[in-house]
Amino acid sequence: MLALALRTGTLVAAVAVAGCGKYIPPIPPEMVAPKEVQVLEVFTTPSQVGLKWQAPNEDRRGQELKTIDGYTVQRKEIAVRGDETNPNIEFADLGFVKDTHIQVRERLRNEAREQGKIGRAVKAPAELTHFSFIDSKPQNGKTYLYQVVPQNQGGVDGVIRQVVKVVFKGEASNVVVLAAKDVEASPEPEDNLPVGQQ
Repeated sequence: MLALALRTGTLVAAVAVAGCGKYIPPIPPEMVAPKEVQVLEVFTTPSQVGLKWQAPNEDRRGQELKTIDGYTVQRKEIAVRGDETNPNIEFADLGFVKDTHIQVRERLRNEAREQGKIGRAVKAPAELTHFSFIDSKPQNGKTYLYQVVPQNQGGVDGVIRQVVKVVFKGEASNVVVLAAKDVEASPEPEDNLPVGQQ
C-alpha cells in the first residue's frame, strides 16, 4: 500500500483543560501532523535527481505548526503502466532530512518575550525552512515517482499533495509534477475534518 496514507496513531492521552474550566477533547495526532511541503522542485544532473522544498507552516487543522521532526524522501519505480496506483508496489525510503526550524522559532520567541517584545511575531530564519535531498542512484531510462513526506515527532505522517514523476535521462530527464491523489490507491482523507467525518 502506498505510503501516502497516514499512519494510525493513538489519541493524545492527556485531556487539556481550558482556562474557563471546560475540558478540551483530545486531538488525534494525525490532525496536528504537518500539512504538505511548499514549493516542491526537482532538478536533474547526469547522475542524480535532486529535490528542493520549503517547510509547511500549518498542521492538518490549518493551525500554526507546533511540531515537526523532518521529512522522509521516498521513491517508487514504475516498470509498466498502472504501477503508479498499484498498491503492491510501494514507495521505498531513500533518506530522512531533519527539520529544526520550529525549535529555533520557539527559542527566538522566548528570547523576544524576555525582552518585552511580542514573541508571536517572531519567525524562524528563512534559511532553516529550505531543504534539499539528492538521489545519487537513479538508473538511466528508469521511471520513478518521488514524494516528500513531512513527519511530526512520533513518526506521524503529514500531508502529501504532490508527487513527481521522473523519466531519468540525466539532464534531459522528463519531469512531471502530479497531484498525489492521481497516484493513490486509497485517497487520503480531506484536511480540516474531525476524525470520523472524513
